Amino acid sequence: MNPTAILHALAAVLVGAGVFLSGRLLTVGLLGVGAVLFVAGIVIARRDDG
Repeated sequence: MNPTAILHALAAVLVGAGVFLSGRLLTVGLLGVGAVLFVAGIVIARRDDG
C-alpha cells in the first residue's frame, strides 16, 4: 500500500470517528487531524508525480 492511500484511509477513519463522537473538542480535533492527513496525502501524491 502506498503512503498516499494510507494517509487518505487514516483521514477517513479519523473524520468518521469525529462525526460519531459526542465530545466537541475531541470531534474538532479529529476532524482537524483528518483534514491535515488528507492534505498531506495530496502533497505526497503531487511530489511523486513530479
